Amino acid sequence: MRIGIVALLVGLAPAVLAIWRVRTFVTQDGPAHLYNAYILAQSLDPSSPFRDVFQVRWEPLPNWAGHVTLLGLETILPPRWADRVMTTLTLVAIAIGVFRLRIRVGGTDGLPASAFLAALLAMNVTWLLGFTSFLLGAAVFPVTLGAWWVSRDSERPWRRALALAALMTLGYFCHLVSLGLTALGLVVLEAFTPGPRRARRALSTAAGLIPLGPLALIYLSLMRSGGGKLSPEWKHLENVLSLRSWIKQLSWVDPISIARRDVLPFLEGNTSPWFALASPVVWLSAALLVLIVVAIAGRADNRYETRGWWVLGAILIIGGACSPDTLGASHGEYLQQRIVLLGLVALAPVLPFDARRARPATMMLAVAVALQAAFVCDYARTSERMAGSIARDIISRSIPGSGKNPRVIMMLSGIRTNFRANPILHADGLLGIGTDRILWNDYETRYYYFPVRFREGLEHPDTVELEQIALSEEPDRVERWARLLERARSITDVVVMWGDDPAMDEVTERWFRVVLHDGPVRIYTSRGRD
Repeated sequence: MRIGIVALLVGLAPAVLAIWRVRTFVTQDGPAHLYNAYILAQSLDPSSPFRDVFQVRWEPLPNWAGHVTLLGLETILPPRWADRVMTTLTLVAIAIGVFRLRIRVGGTDGLPASAFLAALLAMNVTWLLGFTSFLLGAAVFPVTLGAWWVSRDSERPWRRALALAALMTLGYFCHLVSLGLTALGLVVLEAFTPGPRRARRALSTAAGLIPLGPLALIYLSLMRSGGGKLSPEWKHLENVLSLRSWIKQLSWVDPISIARRDVLPFLEGNTSPWFALASPVVWLSAALLVLIVVAIAGRADNRYETRGWWVLGAILIIGGACSPDTLGASHGEYLQQRIVLLGLVALAPVLPFDARRARPATMMLAVAVALQAAFVCDYARTSERMAGSIARDIISRSIPGSGKNPRVIMMLSGIRTNFRANPILHADGLLGIGTDRILWNDYETRYYYFPVRFREGLEHPDTVELEQIALSEEPDRVERWARLLERARSITDVVVMWGDDPAMDEVTERWFRVVLHDGPVRIYTSRGRD
């Protein structure tokens, strides 16, 4: 047991150190979540400066878990510390959940390899994307399935049902995708796991799933009011009969890689197809192949008993590989990566790490973790270089000439990096934390499953258009920016520009004057306030 715990700590240590040693380590969506948690806290004050702009939906929404956790952390810690604690919590919670699930199902043999796999799964792409509520739901996933497993032959079925019902309810307030996959996991395990008195066990499991009924009705009502119909989109699988399309699809589905596969950590500007050999997912895939071959060739005594885990893992991994990228623009992205990630979590407890022939897989997993840790540290360096310029004192203090309750737009240029997550994309949240600034870029306001929305009828810039212009490298981005800013100039007091783009600056200077220039950051205030 000790060596397994040590391996887990060693695997997670570089990422945890990166979070706490780098001054501005932020995930892609982390600053936005932090800003909206701040708005939630301020909404309890009748004199809140946000009251006329934002409305809080105090409804049973999925995604409440992340916001409530951040809200609680912000009451006892400075906001930036709260963000670091949340980033650390989502990392460690998944790793511990996977590691503990292995012990519950597979015992204590082969724990070092299990620890390496747990650390690798925790440092997944959705973690750096900052999908806080989903990550909390992903941590509840192994807890719920593990609780089902250890209590499957319980003599107190109704206590077991109540525990499962409580975990399912908690899962709802984390994230709907992780909740749905957890429910599927319970059904698959129930169907394929042998044991005595299976009818009683099935009845107990079904009773534990009862909360899904009313919760589903609540969610459908919320979806109709703000999300619209489901409209699945396969953005990478253009032709199901094309091998090239499937290669593109499977490459995108990868839930582990946090960087492009043609780069190495700390070697910015150097690319090569051969660098793909240093991609952590390549080493993970090789390790899984070895372990599956060992499992098929082995004669494990508990293979029949644990077949439900193998079936569940296969369903989720294959299903995730074939699933759409999104169920619709208003329903969120990265569906495939979430499904495949939890499929790997489901396989973790039954992989034959204890077999002698599985030792090469342990070494491969160790290499994968080391490479992933290096990429996380490189991401930390990128975060400091990009988002750090937003968090410096020149911006965290009062913006010159901006007045009270300034309405702010942030526009970005040249933000492409080697990483799938972008630390500056939603770094505008750093401008608003602890202030009375109204951030027009607040992307959460456009999704029905987040609690903070712009008030009905309020005139504001299109957050989708702002994000698309920031990400665009097309020649028409300058024209799009001019059209947006002309419409929004009367309701905007401050424009923060990041990145070098003289054409974008020229557009901004039509209606705003520069008051501060530091490195990649320019701050403009409305000429109407001169």
